[in-house]
Amino acid sequence: MRNYNFIFLALVLALFLNACDSNDQKAKDNGLQTSEVLEPKAYEMPRTQVLQISNSETDTLNTIYIKLPDGYEKNTDLKYPVIYFTHPIQHFEMLSAVSENLIEDVIIVGLTWSKGMNYGNLDSYVNFLRNDVFKMVERNYRADADRRTYFGYSSGGVVGAYILSKHTNIFENYILGAPALAVDHEIIQKIYELESTSAEERKKLNANVFISYGTLENEKGIKGFEKFISMLKNIKDESLTLQHVVIEGGNHQTAFPMTAVRSVTWLSDLIKE
Repeated sequence: MRNYNFIFLALVLALFLNACDSNDQKAKDNGLQTSEVLEPKAYEMPRTQVLQISNSETDTLNTIYIKLPDGYEKNTDLKYPVIYFTHPIQHFEMLSAVSENLIEDVIIVGLTWSKGMNYGNLDSYVNFLRNDVFKMVERNYRADADRRTYFGYSSGGVVGAYILSKHTNIFENYILGAPALAVDHEIIQKIYELESTSAEERKKLNANVFISYGTLENEKGIKGFEKFISMLKNIKDESLTLQHVVIEGGNHQTAFPMTAVRSVTWLSDLIKE
């Protein structure tokens, strides 16, 4: 069994040492002692681009954060899998560090929400992904359209669960961290329509799904996770694989870092197959 706590601590240490080495080298290049204070400036993450993309359906703008893998410019014959994820301001640094250490050859794309976007118009959001985001990424970068992964945590996990159940074959892999499914909302009800659809009417999901949550989630939240997991098992879809992980000692906030480590480790094994 892998020691995930060790992997997580190693990633944090690697980031810290890399930052220290970088600062020391800059100081030496400028003829300074490392103890001297350098003039502060904004940090720019290597190989990262921030773009504006228009939603062709609503004519609103979204900000897209893209990070290319190390060696992208040299390896011109390679096409790369892509991890698409929500809430980039909160999640970009963690997913960047984890993916670069555990997968290496992967593009990550952070998706913000359009102004006015909410659970009520997720079908419109899916159209935006299909008609605008995927086309832009796959036209301008060497992104493999057959190896898309969705990563969403909390409300982002709900979006992923909705796409999985209502819009099949958009993503090959889904990482759903603590999806907030224990709320009374029509979107949640639509997700569970999957179970009431007959096997003959239901489209094959053709997906690998990773679901996680912490042991310290509230009781209502845990029941919501378990209900969704049971539904996926009950539909008996042979095209669906399910990995269910419970983060020991994690609550809704603190389970996120370990979810990132364990899910991307799971994803790295799939990509290598």
